[in-house]
Amino acid sequence: MPRYQYVKIPGHLHPATLSYEVITQPHDSSLMMVVGVSVCHNKDSFSKRLGKKISDERREKSPHYVGFVNLDPSVSFGKRIVGSIHAWFDSNWESLIKNP
Repeated sequence: MPRYQYVKIPGHLHPATLSYEVITQPHDSSLMMVVGVSVCHNKDSFSKRLGKKISDERREKSPHYVGFVNLDPSVSFGKRIVGSIHAWFDSNWESLIKNP
């Protein structure tokens, strides 16, 4: 079952919607996710429902496979997921907007 994060994009009014599924075990020090991205541009009206639909379709049809290694297993699994996916988006947002 997918989960969602809404991530602020510098210079944009609306956040990006990330649909993701984690495919590693909670006790691992590495993390692998399948991610779909939906971007709402400034001229559009933001809709969580539409953002989820588009990001789900992209996760299923043309996903980004995102992996992280050497994560601290003493940090809760949820914090590792959220911190990692935000760090990935923050460092790749410009290319993701051009090719979500």
